[in-house]
Amino acid sequence: MKKVLLIMPISTLNWGEKNAGGVDSVCQMLVRELASRTQPSKYRYRVLAFDPKSQEQYTGRPIILSEQIEVIFAPANESRIGLPLPGIVTGWLRVREQISNYKPDIVHAHMNSWIIWPGGRTKNILTLHSYRKIARKPVSIANDFLYEKIVPFFSNFFVDVFTCVGLELGEALKKDTKKPIYIIGNPLDFRYQPKKNESPITGVKCITLITCALISRRKRIELILSLLMEIKRSGRKVVLKIIGPNVDPTYFLELESLISQWGLHENVQFMGGLTQKEIALQYSKADVGIFLSEQETFGLVPLEMILAGLPLIATPVGVLGEMKKKFTDLGVVFYSKENEKGIAMKIDEIKSIDVREAQVFLHKIFSPEFILSEYENTYDKVMCSDYELKLKY
Repeated sequence: MKKVLLIMPISTLNWGEKNAGGVDSVCQMLVRELASRTQPSKYRYRVLAFDPKSQEQYTGRPIILSEQIEVIFAPANESRIGLPLPGIVTGWLRVREQISNYKPDIVHAHMNSWIIWPGGRTKNILTLHSYRKIARKPVSIANDFLYEKIVPFFSNFFVDVFTCVGLELGEALKKDTKKPIYIIGNPLDFRYQPKKNESPITGVKCITLITCALISRRKRIELILSLLMEIKRSGRKVVLKIIGPNVDPTYFLELESLISQWGLHENVQFMGGLTQKEIALQYSKADVGIFLSEQETFGLVPLEMILAGLPLIATPVGVLGEMKKKFTDLGVVFYSKENEKGIAMKIDEIKSIDVREAQVFLHKIFSPEFILSEYENTYDKVMCSDYELKLKY
């Protein structure tokens, strides 16, 4: 049985209780799916789980989830010999330790800094959720130079195969490497309970819009507020619930100023960060999901809104943009500033859109079982050195 060392950001094994963002959530789903398998696999897994919040301490003792998978936690930032070291250094040391101890056949990392000079004689696979400036928030001149220039350059030397969660990443990466690239999307959480479609009671029932995101400029909450104002102007009773932590205080103050300027105090509710169960509950109480991000490499949240039974207003980002015609046919309403008033006037019509066909489509191409099978097919190919450049779903 071949051994795989998975290197992932994971904040908890209590699935959905907390997460530090989309990649953390995705990795939790992948590990949960591996742990729930009942059929034998040709691969045995150890997960080196870096806790983004550094609340889990390193013990070196595996947590056994099943016969096929075990997990070892490590903080994303820690001290060595009493010295606080940069996370990129301590992470690299932990990776080399695990390769030496576990002796895997394959190393599969979900961040490129973890795959630089890993040591050992392994086949190395790197999954990219962001790349250079794509889907990455600027931090500082030094940090940006390190993670946008240095790390991508050096990691390329140690990777046998890349996978990307979206076509935009694959196209950007193709300019920098001759290595094989596979496009493998993210798994979706199918535990959301679809809400029943109800006929709108025009002019009486208050419509509840809902969005979910880290509150940052890239998510463009101000556009959602603008649409909210247009709906309110049309005479419709409407409320917007915003799920997600405030990660950009300056931007948050700007949003509060807009809310005050546009007289939306009674129409906007900031919910803060919620657990997965709490998010699902809020989705079940909402009428329409809305997601107007500027850029996404995959776009997990709007797809999960569809799974929860919510009609969706969105910008064409990530998978929604890559398959825009398909999702338009499935009932997704794509937003632009030019059609904002039109969307506001048709909000009752949008509220009644049936998303069941879209749900079936998502089950087909983004189930955790299917995504894992795609990864294991890649493992098969890299072990046989039988791979080809592939930039399509």
